[in-house]
Amino acid sequence: MSHWIVDLLLNPDTFFREREGHEAGLKFPLLFVLLAGLAAAPGAYVVAGMTGPLLPPEAQSYLGIVMAIAVVAAFFSTIIFYIVFVIVFYLLSLVFKGSGDIKKSFEAVGYGYLPLVVGYLLSSLAIIYYAPSFVFPQVDLTTPAGAEALNQVIASSPMTMISSILGILFMLWAANIWIFGMRYARSLTLRNAAITVGVPVGIYIIFQISALGVL
Repeated sequence: MSHWIVDLLLNPDTFFREREGHEAGLKFPLLFVLLAGLAAAPGAYVVAGMTGPLLPPEAQSYLGIVMAIAVVAAFFSTIIFYIVFVIVFYLLSLVFKGSGDIKKSFEAVGYGYLPLVVGYLLSSLAIIYYAPSFVFPQVDLTTPAGAEALNQVIASSPMTMISSILGILFMLWAANIWIFGMRYARSLTLRNAAITVGVPVGIYIIFQISALGVL
């Protein structure tokens, strides 16, 4: 018998089928969500620190506060996205006459955050690795045009591209877990579970790719 984490990551159908009749437990799902938020925080801290040149000289002393806010925002946005994903999946499952306590949906989506913990951690490491080599554009960064130029350079930098690609790949892994999780949490067919999860995740990924300027 394989470890339950191996089943969750590589064989989610078996993992959730074995828990179908059990009471929902949120200890590990919430732990994974919190760890994902912590894993995303270092990258946000470094990126926020790169905005220092955008601040006027008299505001440079507030850069530490900006970086602290970025860390808090990264952590809580992960929790907010978790809740949003659960609500969206739950509502979409109603279209297919899904049934089941919403607590089971929170459990299923939370378990899917395990690969995101790894993905966010690798993204943060990529940002930390590439940030020192980032070259700022030779423009006045305190002007709107300079800020726009900086945003474009950041979006097209290896730091952002690698971080985003990692984020998308691990999001697809999470989506695969969510499909089987929602299938058993809401008594859906595999096809309907795939639509329930695939549509919002697909929109999310398209938005991420668009932010890179690829679309």
